[in-house]
Amino acid sequence: MWTVYRICTTDNKYEIARLEKKWNHQEELFATLTDTSVYNKRLRPASAKAGEPTIVNTSLSLISMTSFDEIQTEYTMRVLVRHIWIDRRLSFPENCTVTRVTGDNWHAQHIWTPLIFIVNDKNADNLLNTRSGEGNVLLDIHPNGQVLLSRRVNLRLICKMDFWKYPMDKQTCRLELESSILREEEMLLAWAEGEPLALNNNFYLTGFKLVEYTLYSSQAEYWMTGNFSRLLVTFQLEREFGNFLLEIYIPSILFVVTSWTSFWLEIPAAPARVSLGITTLLTLVTSAKSTREKLPKVSYIHALDVWNVGCTAFIFASLIEYAVVNFIYFKEKRRRQGGLKRIESSATLCSLTSENIPKTPLTQVRARSPKLPPKLQINNSDLQQDEFSCKTFTPSHQSPEDNCTFPFFFELPLTPQDIANGLDKKCRVVFPLLFLLFNIIYWLIFYI
Repeated sequence: MWTVYRICTTDNKYEIARLEKKWNHQEELFATLTDTSVYNKRLRPASAKAGEPTIVNTSLSLISMTSFDEIQTEYTMRVLVRHIWIDRRLSFPENCTVTRVTGDNWHAQHIWTPLIFIVNDKNADNLLNTRSGEGNVLLDIHPNGQVLLSRRVNLRLICKMDFWKYPMDKQTCRLELESSILREEEMLLAWAEGEPLALNNNFYLTGFKLVEYTLYSSQAEYWMTGNFSRLLVTFQLEREFGNFLLEIYIPSILFVVTSWTSFWLEIPAAPARVSLGITTLLTLVTSAKSTREKLPKVSYIHALDVWNVGCTAFIFASLIEYAVVNFIYFKEKRRRQGGLKRIESSATLCSLTSENIPKTPLTQVRARSPKLPPKLQINNSDLQQDEFSCKTFTPSHQSPEDNCTFPFFFELPLTPQDIANGLDKKCRVVFPLLFLLFNIIYWLIFYI
């Protein structure tokens, strides 16, 4: 319902033919101002100076920025767009009780309005069209002929995104407004003075943080049709990282750490170690694939690809490590065709007694013993056949009081089992250090 106003009477002595009638409603005033006999809505308003373009001042009020779609490289924006211009054909006396004419979409269709479209809008609609609901448009006409057209619009905007640092990326999205019909010499778009872009009190943004925005004025040059005035606003957006940290990075780190527990399992426990590595590897690959499907198919590698490949490589390396130590551990078993068991590497000749060594002729023992330096050669007469004691192994150049230990080069070589176990122990330290180094390099490059 429209409010009824008292309209100025002929006592004001304004010699204006269209205002001689006594109006009791602003609708009558609006109908008089837009009478087709005196007002042609297809003609743009004349400027104060002849030959100058009509200036349309524009301001924006952001309501929301949501639904960022990486695959379609688009996002949804709800914004309140205001255009202000001067149309002296719509002026009326200031001392009337009607201070301004307020209308909606129906009123806007009866006056001249600038035809402006959003360049990067997928719907490619003008800011004002007859398909909009009446509640989306607000029209104010002031006594001096100033017209304010305000409209709430939902835009589906194209945003050229760069994903090489995804999900720690920063995107630059744009909103471009351009004159649809009138060229730059006929209509000029300009940002309104004061605060041309403001955030609504209930403004909300999902998935990103609005770092800053910048306003531009430019012109669009077309070879066939000429130059058209254009307004641009760029939004610097930073992706919120907390969700990716909880859903991707922390679980993948736990998968890698879990694969390291195989280094503490016994080497003969092949089912446990293999199933542990395979399970973590397949889980990580499946998680990486589901995340990759949410992104467009780009030709370059982004940060998340590097992370997934790195974690997969560490888990795969743990499987390769087990294959190596397993091969070394059972090497002697595959070569052995019977005979004496291999002496453990921790034992020395001094620890051998007649109780724990087989009764083997001395000549065979010497044949299998390592070749010693001349000073350490043991004479057959120094040995007793029924006793293999520490005293009989004492070389001639050592005193009997010396401990029964030989120089380090006389120790028996390591067994394959010792080599495999030692490799497992080293991997318990090497793998975490390498993964820590990988993390330091990764976060320095992509996050900081």
